[in-house]
Amino acid sequence: MLEVQRRRQAYAPMRIVVIGAGAIGQFYGAQLILAGHDVRFVARRDLAVLRRQGLRLHQEPSDHVASTRQHRLVVLPPESFRATADPAEAAAGGVDWCLLATKASALPEAERLCGPAVRSGARLAALLNGLGVEDRLATWCPPQLVHGVLCFICVNRDDDGTVRHIAHGRVGVGHLHDDPRSRGELAALWTTAGISVLEPPCLLEARWRKLAWNIPFNGLSVDGGLPGRGTRPILDDPLLRARCERLMRETIRVGNADLAARGRTERIDEDAWTAEQFRLTGEMGDYLTSTLLDLRAGRPLETEFIFREPLARAQALGVPAQEMQRLVSALP
Repeated sequence: MLEVQRRRQAYAPMRIVVIGAGAIGQFYGAQLILAGHDVRFVARRDLAVLRRQGLRLHQEPSDHVASTRQHRLVVLPPESFRATADPAEAAAGGVDWCLLATKASALPEAERLCGPAVRSGARLAALLNGLGVEDRLATWCPPQLVHGVLCFICVNRDDDGTVRHIAHGRVGVGHLHDDPRSRGELAALWTTAGISVLEPPCLLEARWRKLAWNIPFNGLSVDGGLPGRGTRPILDDPLLRARCERLMRETIRVGNADLAARGRTERIDEDAWTAEQFRLTGEMGDYLTSTLLDLRAGRPLETEFIFREPLARAQALGVPAQEMQRLVSALP
């Protein structure tokens, strides 16, 4: 068993609270720990495991995450980070960044979970899927502090708490008001951790680009209920693949209409982005989406922000979205 030590850093380490210690929170939290940052996890079901055995991460080599090219197994002992169930305890002494890595279904709890860190000086970044996430956070957090992080990664967690990185790992970062300086400061944090970073000038466009994958693949993975299916059966079945493509193209058209309605000039190239999403998905193997894993575990699905909010915008804009409506109507 290999225990990976923190890297020497040529920058001031930051104090970071990670809210949620699932696969996403632990994976990116581990990269930040390796970079020498002071990371505190606010955890619930994983708290005992983190305190007892530390953080265990199996990684596949990726051009987008430096540590994956050096270590296949990362083991971080409990003393290399802090883990607590108390958000106020995690925020004690001041915080630079608060990374919200829960499910979008937990957004009603965000003020309770992130509030102590924000009040202690932290900027807030949401590592969540869906649409309207940052707007919801800005109902209680000062808007100038609200950021978004889009995680382009395949990662799952085993029942014993071990996190398994499957592919990719790059992030896209943005600011609620698309402030370049704020976006750049968040990008710099991820760069210190050896993560490839995209800085899209428009966070809303980036959210729609991510939804062009999430809506069809997450949705079709649970269409029909249990046991559900991974990405490979969707790609291999001609009817499912065709439906997936219709959903993807429909999502892009709604996204472009939403951007236009909000006075943005950015647009998503429907043909090019669709082809790219199918290419990337083919590299994942038979990936089990987060929505499918939630369904199998009996957890709430992230339907409001991944599926219902995009459909609501399509309906408000008068953009045809028959496939999206069919999918939402059939969700478990």
